[in-house]
Amino acid sequence: MKTFFSIVSIQTNPISLEKVVMGVLAITENEIYFDYSKNKLGLLDKLAPTKIGIGSMAKNALQQIKQKVTEANKALTKDQKKLVFEKSIFSKDYISYLNKYNNGILFFSEPASLSFDFTAEKFMQYYYNFVGEMVAIETKKEMVTFAKKIKPAFEKEGLDEKADLKFTFDPFTFNGILKETHIPLITKNGAISAIQIVDFSLGEQTVVHHLYETKILQQVLNVFAIKAKTTVNKIKIAFEEPNEGTLQHELFDLSFQNYKDDFDFITPDKLEKETDIISSSNNIKFSEFILTLEF
Repeated sequence: MKTFFSIVSIQTNPISLEKVVMGVLAITENEIYFDYSKNKLGLLDKLAPTKIGIGSMAKNALQQIKQKVTEANKALTKDQKKLVFEKSIFSKDYISYLNKYNNGILFFSEPASLSFDFTAEKFMQYYYNFVGEMVAIETKKEMVTFAKKIKPAFEKEGLDEKADLKFTFDPFTFNGILKETHIPLITKNGAISAIQIVDFSLGEQTVVHHLYETKILQQVLNVFAIKAKTTVNKIKIAFEEPNEGTLQHELFDLSFQNYKDDFDFITPDKLEKETDIISSSNNIKFSEFILTLEF
């Protein structure tokens, strides 16, 4: 089976039967193509002043088609199969039915067959020919996670020579913990200093567990420091403040109020400065300090 396509329009004048071409729907065995004009959508209320709310109704209808197309394409990719047209709303018969009997806001032209395989490039060409504008290329912004954002702070040259990165506390050496517990950075220069990471964008239970765990580590280090005849600084917690008005921000506010006396909360820029200082300092690894002890 080759491609067939249908022109999607909206009637703006019920008397003259004028229609505005909004988009193109093209269907192949392996992929469905659809897009519509956001520019024309924004002008609909002016083009059809007698049809109150036509812009919002059209937007809703077009977005629903876009969503259905996305879902169908995902299913085709996942299952690596061809479209079973007799079971799909994207069948030629169904589009033809919509052309004849649809009473909704959108109008579908009688589906026309093409004698060649359709491609994304061909779709863009047909879209331009019928809609009169280029397909809007949506550039997806890369989601920069908190972990990715602070990763460079732990990759400073020479940092791994002055501090233990991803240090593991084992229950046989450190009294007070029941299982192996990790911390991103720990070092020694006079006092023991450690840096923890808490990502408040994660689930509530994960954040709460992480804070409880850090509280225990602070207590364990305090006991250890007494035995080792040294001191320990407050653990620094690197964080990024969530957006105001979110549940994550409510959790952050509660966490800060409850733990501001136990930890030093530092932002990513302060974390950068902190690891810079450690990299160029006379610090030694915490693990190296442990080796000098005789308990």
